[in-house]
Amino acid sequence: MNFNDLLKSTEKMTGPFPKPDQTMTDHPFDKLHEWYLYAYEDKVKEPHSMVLSTTEKNNAADSRVVLLKAADDSHLYFETAKSREKVTQLADNSSVALNFYWREHGRQIRIRGTASPAEDISHISDYLDASVRDLNAYKVSPSSFEFYQTLSEGGNSRFSYQLIDGKWQYKQHD
Repeated sequence: MNFNDLLKSTEKMTGPFPKPDQTMTDHPFDKLHEWYLYAYEDKVKEPHSMVLSTTEKNNAADSRVVLLKAADDSHLYFETAKSREKVTQLADNSSVALNFYWREHGRQIRIRGTASPAEDISHISDYLDASVRDLNAYKVSPSSFEFYQTLSEGGNSRFSYQLIDGKWQYKQHD
């Protein structure tokens, strides 16, 4: 079969999906925790998998799947081996994008921010392998979150948070 014909015949975004989330929280981490708990309790496979996007020195984009290992009130944490390409890329440009995608729920969360080596992991060391293995732990400091919900009747619902002057600003998208 022709690849394009195969793509055209592939089912897209089949529901049913949860009803649109109309509740606003003051902090996007609360909404992330809420959506993650829903995915976890509904037994979504590997709900902690996220795409991490970085850039190379020539500004070429690069992406890979990593695991969210921990979170606190301001940061998300992942780990990597010290010899990985992403370590070099993050040293050159700390800007990152993260994307959680839970197909079963038609949901994704897009996060933009900066990543830096996590200097003090004492408050989350029980959740990181870096405390017992030779790994780099990175913390992502988000500057924006976008929450995307596919609707069962078609279309989508989106809302976002932007960090402005140290405070999270909520916006509903049409």
